[in-house]
Parts: sequence; C-alpha cells; structure tokens
Amino acid sequence: MADLEELISRGEGIKDKKLRLFGLKVTGASIVGALALISTILGSLYGGFLMYQKVERIANLNLGSISSQMKKTSAEVLRIEEHTNTIKVEIKKDITDLRDAMWNLESKTDDKLQSADSKLTIYETKLDTKLQSVDTKLTNYDTKLDRFEIKLDKTKQDMNKQITEALNNPLAN
Repeated sequence: MADLEELISRGEGIKDKKLRLFGLKVTGASIVGALALISTILGSLYGGFLMYQKVERIANLNLGSISSQMKKTSAEVLRIEEHTNTIKVEIKKDITDLRDAMWNLESKTDDKLQSADSKLTIYETKLDTKLQSVDTKLTNYDTKLDRFEIKLDKTKQDMNKQITEALNNPLAN
C-alpha cells in the first residue's frame, strides 16, 4: 500500500514539473496544447488539400459532353412522352370502343328480354283463356251430369213406383 501512495504522489508531482525544450521552459499542459494546435493546423491543411483536389476535378469537367448528354436525354424524354401520349390516345379509343360495345350488347340484351317477356305474357294470356274455357266446359259438364243424375234418380223412383203399383195391383195377377 505504501508503494501505491508513493506512485500517486510521484504522479501528482509530474504536472507541476517544468521541462526545458529548445531553450523554453514548458509544462505538460503546454506540450499537450501545442500538440493539439499542431494537429489542428495539419488537419486543416489536409482538408484544404482535399477541397483543392475536388475543386480541380470540378474545374476539369467537360461541360460540353455533359450538355450534349443532357440534350440526348431530353430528346429521349420527348420521344418517350410522344410515345406515351400516343398510347394514351389509343387506350382512350379502346375504352370508348369497349363502352360502346357494352352499351350495344346491353341494348340488344334488353330488347331480347323484353321480346321474351312479351311473348311469355301473350302465352300466359292464351293459356289463361284456354284454362278458363276448359274450366267453363268442365263446369257445364258437371251441371249437365248433375241434371242427368237428378233425372235418373227421378226416373228410378218413378219406375220403382210403377213396379210397386204393378205388383200390388190385384188385377195384374
């Protein structure tokens, strides 16, 4: 433990020590500050050098070739725009043609449905008329059958009465 305390006390004494460098008395803090100043100056010079290189590259650019490339690109963009407009017009025409075809198909379908509906209505009317006629005939036959049965019953009763009278007649024996 005593050694540690001795090391700490020696380390504390270093910051106060002054060194002689190139005939100047300097402390540790001034050496660190000088190193920071030197590194800042060197970093600035390096950054300036890189900036100079970039400016030189920009200065050496061939603006004529860039301009001609931009003109080519503009021409391509215009050509593509014209082609796109042509396609747009064709698509609009196709959509209009499809809409017209759909309306025509819908109109024809409506006409066919109305025709079929009217034919069904006519057929239903004829069928109702025939059914009413058949129903009327059946009713007439029922009425005639009822009258015939009534007459048959009356005739039967009359015959039974005549037979009974004939059998009961003493002169008939």
